[in-house]
Amino acid sequence: MKKRFNIGGQSFALWQTLVFSFLSWISSAQSIQTARYELEQKNSDQEFILVSMQAEGIALIRDMEKYKDGKQLWQVIRVDTTLQEVWSMELDIENRLRLVGYEYKDNHIYLLFRSGEHEASDLTLFTIHIGSQEIRRYTIKQELSFKVTHFSALASSIALGGYVSNEPAILLYNLENEKAKIVPGFFISDTELLDLRVNTNNTFNTIITERNNKQTKKLILKTFDASGAMLMEDIIEIDEKRTILSGITSTLINDELLLVGTWTVGNSKLASGIYTTLIDPFSEQSINYYDFGQLQHFLDYQKEKRIVKLKQRSVVAKKVGDIPDFKTYAIPMRLEEQPTGFALLTEVYLPSTSLNTNPYWNTNYGLPYAGYSPYGYNPFMNRYYNTPYQFNSPQTGETKMLHASLSLFDLQGKLLSDYGLKLEDKKSSGLEQTSDFIFYGDHIALAYKKEKELIINNTKSDGVVIPETLVTQLEETAIIRHDSNNNSLIRSWYKNIFFVSGYQNIKDKSGKTEDPTRFVFYINKIEVH
Repeated sequence: MKKRFNIGGQSFALWQTLVFSFLSWISSAQSIQTARYELEQKNSDQEFILVSMQAEGIALIRDMEKYKDGKQLWQVIRVDTTLQEVWSMELDIENRLRLVGYEYKDNHIYLLFRSGEHEASDLTLFTIHIGSQEIRRYTIKQELSFKVTHFSALASSIALGGYVSNEPAILLYNLENEKAKIVPGFFISDTELLDLRVNTNNTFNTIITERNNKQTKKLILKTFDASGAMLMEDIIEIDEKRTILSGITSTLINDELLLVGTWTVGNSKLASGIYTTLIDPFSEQSINYYDFGQLQHFLDYQKEKRIVKLKQRSVVAKKVGDIPDFKTYAIPMRLEEQPTGFALLTEVYLPSTSLNTNPYWNTNYGLPYAGYSPYGYNPFMNRYYNTPYQFNSPQTGETKMLHASLSLFDLQGKLLSDYGLKLEDKKSSGLEQTSDFIFYGDHIALAYKKEKELIINNTKSDGVVIPETLVTQLEETAIIRHDSNNNSLIRSWYKNIFFVSGYQNIKDKSGKTEDPTRFVFYINKIEVH
């Protein structure tokens, strides 16, 4: 495979510092852009897939739509936390392979491809060491028609979650002996795999929920070691009045394992609220159900009179032991864990009338390659969610993202507070995570990108929320003519830092260049203070 360390003059050197251009502005700002990466684009270029490597930088991945000796070329670029390009390489792969998943763990980038479109076709895994750039290739033979919905990496293996004949299944592939095994204890009829998540101690959790018509339904959490041996099982009874829609587990940064998600009433696919429960296989534990009216800021996207009415209904329902009738399209995107507690991002949206009315259909939201990813509903999992209990029909039309809700919980999973951010005029070609948040130390911030602006609700230590608006900082002679809002992305990167990426048309006003305009892919580094 050919490696390439330069991009033929297309790559722009990162600024060493931006301080000189806005020193006076910094003194009053709470959040600032401290670095920028640019790469010139042609209209025919495929979009980049970005994979956060936390303090090791960001991986940029795309199909180059070029061929060499009958092989298709893919590009992988690594930038560090200053957004300086560290290296670039080309992967040459068989053109029948399509990308279906990506992951980063322990200095390795994982790229998962499937041969052809059939669910029974073999999988091919590439691993790239971000330091040595060593590339390894593995072929995962498929003996069954296995529909993959989850993909996570452990220390020396990968875990694939999905379905065989509409029943949940977990497959472990060992990278050392290159053998695959099915984890026992699954293949249960009328159940759905909600989550597969790797813990910090190299174990992994699975959550399944019953989808039958029994009066008493159960959530089943299992924890396995890296070899697939079960370490723990916790069976939790669900309130007979409620149905679980989604679930995400924490990752044992704390001693406690928290399970969170959304719930509804009956067979509705619209959510009524969120729930939390601590995992404890040695004693009975209850689920904390919160309807949306109990959250202080969840309804902020509604009109003021309706907010008052819905909150009053919530109070009355709680007093008499009833459930309010308010429901909405809401999907949990990310669960963050810190020593002080947990934070959950939930987004509210409105599907197009031409879209399927289920909130978790399969979609690649405009990117050329659908795939699977390890992050639950964030940052990429919702793009690839695919289960026989959802509709999975191709989407047409747009999804309107309405609101971002950030809920904070203590170490026992009890609700402490919540914050909201209205997502104005934000539309997507699919169900895409639109906002993100910082929950690190005493930093709490909720943000999304609106055209040329980055909208941030920055919460101070005293609980006061300070709205901020940031605009991309360029060199003095350049202006942004157009910022592609539909292709923009904001993600929590590491510590108190976001990265924002997208595509911009930039004009140079200096008159020193023959062509004053350029179309670029960019990444901005945003520090929250």
